[in-house]
Amino acid sequence: MRKSIVIGVDVGGTFTDILSLDEVLGEVHVEKVPSTKGDQSSGFLSGIMAATNHDLSSVSTIIHGTTVATNALLERKGAKAGIITTEGFRDVLEMRRRDRPTTWGLWGQFTPVIERKCRLEVPERTLADGTVVKEIAAASIEAAAKDLIDQGCESVCLFFINGYANKNNETKAAKILRQVWPNDYVSVATEILPEIREFERCSTASLNAYLQPVVANYLARLEDRIAKENSDSEILIVQSNGGIMSVDAAKAFPVRTALSGPAAGVVAARQIANAAGFLNVITCDMGGTSFDVSLVADGQNILTAQASIDFGMVIRTPMIEMSTIGAGGGSIAHIDETGLLEIGPDSAGSDPGPVCYGFGNDRPTVTDANLVLGRIDARKPIGNKLTALDRDAAVMAIKKHIATPLGMRVEDAAEAIVKVANSKMAGAIRLISIERGHDPKLFVAMPFGGGGALHAGALMQDIGLAAAIVPRYPGVTSALGCVMSDLRHDEVRTLNVMLNSLDDDHLHKLIAEMTSSAEGIIQQSNAKIESI
Repeated sequence: MRKSIVIGVDVGGTFTDILSLDEVLGEVHVEKVPSTKGDQSSGFLSGIMAATNHDLSSVSTIIHGTTVATNALLERKGAKAGIITTEGFRDVLEMRRRDRPTTWGLWGQFTPVIERKCRLEVPERTLADGTVVKEIAAASIEAAAKDLIDQGCESVCLFFINGYANKNNETKAAKILRQVWPNDYVSVATEILPEIREFERCSTASLNAYLQPVVANYLARLEDRIAKENSDSEILIVQSNGGIMSVDAAKAFPVRTALSGPAAGVVAARQIANAAGFLNVITCDMGGTSFDVSLVADGQNILTAQASIDFGMVIRTPMIEMSTIGAGGGSIAHIDETGLLEIGPDSAGSDPGPVCYGFGNDRPTVTDANLVLGRIDARKPIGNKLTALDRDAAVMAIKKHIATPLGMRVEDAAEAIVKVANSKMAGAIRLISIERGHDPKLFVAMPFGGGGALHAGALMQDIGLAAAIVPRYPGVTSALGCVMSDLRHDEVRTLNVMLNSLDDDHLHKLIAEMTSSAEGIIQQSNAKIESI
């Protein structure tokens, strides 16, 4: 019997959201469980088991939006990695584009994710026109690999200057390196980004190496947990571009999952709005930790070729463009050193969560403010963690930390918290609309996430948006987006020639090669899904 259930799983900072779709019966079931810090796979499994009544026998596919890569980058908890690069170029990763953390300041520092002693040079050289003037020697690669292994490196990045123009040296070195490296965690720059611009290529490949052991181990745990439930369900991973890929591809290219979860939400918002007859949409995803904003124009997601996860951590790969601020439901309200009320960036997350959860936090959050103002029903909390919310505890926290220091009534302080949060959200929306030349009056808002709809009215008024569409399942919209996403693989290469000397036949051959490569990867994943 063909399996009919597809499950979307989005792991956020506070909740793990699950949407189960029976494609034969047309039935939908949703669940919301607390995210589990340290090992997201625990919350993942408990969520899908709850959504299927502990029976995975009818589940064909599980599509997962994950924040493992994002968190590892932001918290700098990736693996110890090394770089093998061209002689004289070990500091490309550290020099960046000669930018600074504070643009107008004289001070600032940056520490690369790969320390200098683990960035090794080997004699080889390819010129910008693709001419190889010094071939790589096997002995130098073997010696560098041994050095990195002795230093305790779990993964390695292979990056040669001008590799985009001619990958022969990198290809030869990669073959040698994979024979001596003790695991599969070898990131080759020309396999990840065969594109001009050395820093971006080095940074993307290095971050891929930094993430590989972390993401691969996480996905392996997921597969093991699913297998232990006697299920052969296929697991697919959402990419930053809004498409999905196989687990094997995610293990090889974890850098492409850096904005996985938020991207799935944008996919769902676009399709819901299009079905309702709206082609211009501003998506507003308010979760427990952050507020993610993206723009859909003429029914199409806006893609960007490059993003910085944090200062100096540049990833160049196609991804849905979005702006993220620390204004989620769990964002903590506090008085800053100037005496002003501020929201975030610290968040209560899922553990301990907002004060009203009663799990030990005593600092007020946006959720606590909404509860005090009566905008949330204390008897009907989202998720299955609680049967009720503690309004009295929220009142005491706001009184202690905000109302008393500012000389305000508790209700006024709660309203001030919400207004500051709204102001930050409005600023994020203006950044991706007005400052990009888009008129907000021509766009509708799509508020989702656990708290998005609570702030829709204020955002419409502040910015002048035409309308707001609240989806049926706003709290699990990103999980819905996982189910709606299509298999996708992006290919990019640099052809560095003058237009007047462009060879049409060579160009067509290059495009055909890229198309064939991408189609092969997609067909391989699709065949595996259809066999289940």
